[in-house]
Amino acid sequence: MRAVYDALAVVRLPTVFETICALLVLSAVLLLDIFVLKPLTSPLRNLPGPSGGRGMDGHSSVIMNLHGSTVHEWIEKYGTTFMVKGPFAVHHRLFTLDPRALSHVLNHSQIYFKSPLLRNLVRRYMKEGLIVAEGERHKIQRKVAQRLFSRNGLRGMSEAVEEKAVQLRDIFQNLIHNPRLTTPYSPSNETLPPGSREIDIYASTSRCTFDIIGQVGIDHTFDSTGDWEGEGGELFERYEKMQMPFYGWKFVIGLIFPWFERIMPSDNKMLVDRAMDPLEKLSQDIMRERQREIDEGKREAASDNRDLLTLMLRSNMTKGMTPDQKLRDDEITGQLATFMFAGSDTTAGTIAMGLYQLAKHPEIQDTLRAELLACGDNLPYDQIDELPYLDAVVKEVLRINPSLPGTVRQAQKDDIIPLSQPVKLTNGKIVNEIKIRKGQLIHIPIEHLHTSTHIWGEDAKVFNPSRFLGLNLEPTQTPSTATFPSFNSPWTSPSTPLDPIPESVNSSGAEVEKGDSNPKIVRRSSVPLSPMTPMFPAHSTMSERKSSTGDERPTQIYSPMPTPTTPKFDLSKMPRKTSIPTLVPPGPGVWPNFMTFIDGPRRCIGYKLALIEIKIMFFKLIRDFEITPKEDQKVWRWNMMSTRPYVEGTLHTKGSSLPIIFKQYKGDPEPDQTFHPSQ
Repeated sequence: MRAVYDALAVVRLPTVFETICALLVLSAVLLLDIFVLKPLTSPLRNLPGPSGGRGMDGHSSVIMNLHGSTVHEWIEKYGTTFMVKGPFAVHHRLFTLDPRALSHVLNHSQIYFKSPLLRNLVRRYMKEGLIVAEGERHKIQRKVAQRLFSRNGLRGMSEAVEEKAVQLRDIFQNLIHNPRLTTPYSPSNETLPPGSREIDIYASTSRCTFDIIGQVGIDHTFDSTGDWEGEGGELFERYEKMQMPFYGWKFVIGLIFPWFERIMPSDNKMLVDRAMDPLEKLSQDIMRERQREIDEGKREAASDNRDLLTLMLRSNMTKGMTPDQKLRDDEITGQLATFMFAGSDTTAGTIAMGLYQLAKHPEIQDTLRAELLACGDNLPYDQIDELPYLDAVVKEVLRINPSLPGTVRQAQKDDIIPLSQPVKLTNGKIVNEIKIRKGQLIHIPIEHLHTSTHIWGEDAKVFNPSRFLGLNLEPTQTPSTATFPSFNSPWTSPSTPLDPIPESVNSSGAEVEKGDSNPKIVRRSSVPLSPMTPMFPAHSTMSERKSSTGDERPTQIYSPMPTPTTPKFDLSKMPRKTSIPTLVPPGPGVWPNFMTFIDGPRRCIGYKLALIEIKIMFFKLIRDFEITPKEDQKVWRWNMMSTRPYVEGTLHTKGSSLPIIFKQYKGDPEPDQTFHPSQ
């Protein structure tokens, strides 16, 4: 003991001067490593790539710009694989559209994780659910969750989607016929012509998908769509408010050091807690009640075991499971947050943007309506993919308006990424693989992949569903002389954006403040169909015309819509199924080079439900309504993990929104005038 005291007696604490000197030396070594050694030894240092990127965000702001053309110019100049830079141009990152490279990164999920910053951002909204989990915890969660999306499970979900779509359609009909009625997504507006109604399609479909996920996730009825003044409506309002644009130094520091916001929470953190705490408490209460019902044998019917919560609880009761193999309570309750955000927001945005595309392209809308009107009143689960033009429209919406514009992965160890196309390095060497160092990032640019001309052809930025039908439709009679510009995408075309980008829109697209019976589809026509009979009457099409510059390009031909019984165009060659255009090379995704749902072990587990929701919503709404864009309205997109529409000048006050004009297409009986929010 005496020796210890003697040793302590000779220990001397450093002086203030010595401490400062030590910190300065340590900082110098750290800066030397970050700004000199790592760039000089980076395995990506000889990759070609754009200059610049010396700001705090490097090239990230350019890559995230939803309305810019710079990245496509990079692709044209440097090819499909090149180097971009992180903060202050010292963090080398790989940017690639190479299908083999993307497939390697996405299929080796044990090597490539989400970056810590991205995981911290996602965890804020999705807790400890499936998307945040990595490694073994992700495998355990996914194994249980994927049971929900069996064929029988999807059949049950389609019934829930059908119910919500019918409810939304009926509400829209009431709004059209009763101009004094007001909802949160359609305030009363008696200045519109009779029979017209302005409806925020993003706000209304968001409520629908919110309700559907509540049913699928925890078997709970929110009904925020109809009863917006009830508990479900209040929960939705809080949920939507937490997704307002966020800025501020507290938020940025909180992403780097999550503990910081427990001491000094940002405005965003307080909004998220206000929204997610009640949802998490509801999940915990239902979880305890559901466990009691299972223990008492009250949930033995097949229909009582279709929600994710029940499946997770039953999985934990499997005999022989070790504690490490079971889902933790925070993982179970975290699934609701995950499904709400990843399964509700993304689908609602896709539906809204898809309807907006149809509103902007009336000839495509008319052709789709003709196909839908040729069928019965419902779209049964077994025929969900049997309408080729509907399928083509949905594919094109997913291609040109992906809900996820891009993502990043971080290497957890040194690796070698193979390439399908060789790359010429700046030192003249040609390589067929890229070395990557532990900690380096790989950009997976989904939106740029979907609109790259080297994959989709010269019309890659054009909204054209017929690309998935493998034919050019010719009119059977002389069309109207009225012509329209080619199908320029209102979202992604760099040369002709929807509107001139205002100065108030920053590089990420955000506005900156200044200062079951298995029924079959029944056709309405009693005429027997032969193999050569058109599947549906169509009213418009495209034909190849010479432009003023001499280039071959599609031109829209449109004339007033005739009645469904007198088709204007012969579509007898319409295929029964869609297909990927032959020019599209092999690539990763649900379909080749379709990365809307990512790919590999982390492919979106609910993508089939999303397709069901989009198709049934289109089926119900396009049959009954004609939709047109609102005049003098500029619509933009911004990115908060998923893309969202907003009207210029309203992002910071109203948030995401997309109003369009609805008109009744067919003369249905007058709806009940006693419409009430709880209806």
